[in-house]
Amino acid sequence: MRKEALIAGLCTTVACLWAQVQMHAHLETEPNNFLGAAQQIPTEVDATTGFVVWDAAVLPAGDHDFYQFRVRQAGTYSIRVDTNLDLVLRLYNAHGELVAESDNAGNPDLPLARFAPGLTRTLSAGTYVVMVLYNPSLGFQGQARYALRVFPGTAAPDYDLTEPNDTPSQAVDLGGLSDGELTNSTYAFLSYRQGDIDVYKFTLHAGGLTLAIRTQTYLDTAMRVVAPDGRVYENDNSDWDALNPLASAVKILLAPSGTYYVFVRAAVGWGGYYRLRISALLPEEVVLQDGDAQFRLRELGGDPARNPFNNADWVQQGIDHFYQMGWWYRIEGAHPREYTLSGFRHLEQDRPNRVRLHYWEPEGLRIAAQYELKRTSDGGSVLYADLLVINFHSQERVVHLFHFADPDVGGRTHNHAHWDADRVLVRTPITERVAARLWLTALTPYMRWEVSPYPTLLERLLDEAADTLSNGSLPFEGDFTGAFQWSLTLAPFEWRVVSVHYALNTTFVPSSADVNRDGCVNNSDLLVVLVAFGRSGLWLEGDVDGNGVINNADLVQVLLQFGGGCR
Repeated sequence: MRKEALIAGLCTTVACLWAQVQMHAHLETEPNNFLGAAQQIPTEVDATTGFVVWDAAVLPAGDHDFYQFRVRQAGTYSIRVDTNLDLVLRLYNAHGELVAESDNAGNPDLPLARFAPGLTRTLSAGTYVVMVLYNPSLGFQGQARYALRVFPGTAAPDYDLTEPNDTPSQAVDLGGLSDGELTNSTYAFLSYRQGDIDVYKFTLHAGGLTLAIRTQTYLDTAMRVVAPDGRVYENDNSDWDALNPLASAVKILLAPSGTYYVFVRAAVGWGGYYRLRISALLPEEVVLQDGDAQFRLRELGGDPARNPFNNADWVQQGIDHFYQMGWWYRIEGAHPREYTLSGFRHLEQDRPNRVRLHYWEPEGLRIAAQYELKRTSDGGSVLYADLLVINFHSQERVVHLFHFADPDVGGRTHNHAHWDADRVLVRTPITERVAARLWLTALTPYMRWEVSPYPTLLERLLDEAADTLSNGSLPFEGDFTGAFQWSLTLAPFEWRVVSVHYALNTTFVPSSADVNRDGCVNNSDLLVVLVAFGRSGLWLEGDVDGNGVINNADLVQVLLQFGGGCR
C-alpha cells in the first residue's frame, strides 16, 4: 500500500515576520504552456503579500510555463527564478505585450547561480503574466527545476513556518511508512542566509527494505541520515536527478525498522525550496552469504501465474549449482489451478545468511518463506527452505503446497539422480572427474513427490488445471527437476510450517529434530524444547513438527533422533 503525505491544498501561508510579507505557496499545474492558458495564481500581490511557485519544472524539453497574477497595489516588485540551469524570465502585461525580460545574473539571492534570472520593476495595479523557459539562444531545448517568486520590494522573504527545525528535538515529523513513498506535504525551505539546517524524522515500520532518501530541487544540498541502529549515511552530490547533479541521495539496503533522522543543508551561496522524497522499495533480489557460499533468489513477487524463470543461484567455490526454485499453492475448492507466491509485502533479514519473505495471498492466505544458508565444516553448504502458511479465512481450508527445484549440479544441466536412504541425491554424471552432489530432503513428511526432465513438471504447475504430483521413480538421468507436495487442512487462523533441506557437497545429514540446525541432535536441541515447552507461536525454535505448539510430540522426536548426525 502506497504511503504518501497528502498535499494540504495548493496554497499554504508563510509569515515572514521581520519583513512583514506573507508568501503564499503554490504548486505548478500543467498544462500552462501558452500565454492564453496561463496558470492562474489566486494570490494578489501588494505591499505585504507575495507568492512562490515551488517544485516547478521546465519539463519535458521545450516546455514553456506561464503564470498569471494580479498586482493589487502599485509599487516596486521583484520577480525571481531560483534555478541551477539557464532559464529565461519574461514579464507580459494584460495585453500580452512584453514588459521586461531577464536571462542571467538577475537573482541576487543565489550568487553562485549566475544563470538564475530576476527582475525588479515598478508595476501599476493590474494583471500580469510571467513566462519561464529554457534559454532559447543555446540552440537546444533543455529541462530544469526551478521556483518562481514574486514579492514586494527587493529584500527576499527568508522564513518558513517549519522553523525552528534545526535539531533532532525540533525535527519535523513526516510520519511513517511500510512501503511506497513519503514526502513533505508542504514545501521545504533552506534560508538564503548561511547556516540553516532542516531536520526531519520518520518511522520505517518494516525492516529489510531498500530505503532511498532524496532531495528534489535545483539547490546544491548535502544530507546526513541517522538510522535506528546508529549508523550514519552522508551524501553531497548524486546522479539520481538528471536535472540536478547537485541534489542529494542516500540509499540504504536492507534498512532496519525504526525511527530515522534526516539532516538537510544547502551549500554556501545557495538557499531556497526543495522537496524531500523518502521511498521504501521491496528488493528485486535477496542475497544470502556464509563464507564462500552464496544463495541468490529473484522474481520475489508479481503475477501469480508467472514462471519465476532462472530465479535462483547457489554459488560455491565459483560454480553455480542452481537454476530455479519456487513455491506454488492451491486452495481446494477455491482455485482452479496452482499459483506461485505473488503478494510480496515485506522482508526481514536479521543476518547475512537468513531472510524471511512475507506474502499476502488471495482468499485469506498469509505465507512467509524463510531461506537460511549455512557453510559446513567440511567445505560444503546447506540450505533450509521453510514455508509458513496461515489460514486467515473464517472457514476450514485444505491448502496444497508444492516446492519445485531445478538444480544444475556442478554447473551442468545434465545430472543423475537416485535415492540415498530417504533423500534424493542429484549429482554430476559418474563420468565427471570431480563429482558434485546435492541432496534434497523433505524435513516435513510429504504427500507426493515427482521428478521429471525440464520443463515437464514446471509446465504442469503453470497450466490451467489443478494438479497432483504423481509419485515417480528413480534413478533419473537428464535435466533434473523435482517437487514435493503437501496437503494441509487448516482451521481458521491455524498455521503450519513445512521445510525442505538441501545439502551441497557435504556429508551433513539433516534432521527435523536438529532444532538449532548445527548438524547434531544433542543436549542443546533437547534443552531448547524443554525451555520452550508449552509455548505456541510463529517460527518457534523447537517446534519440530511445525504446528505452532511445542509439546510432547516435539520432545518425542528429539529423543527418538537423539545423537543423529553427531560425530
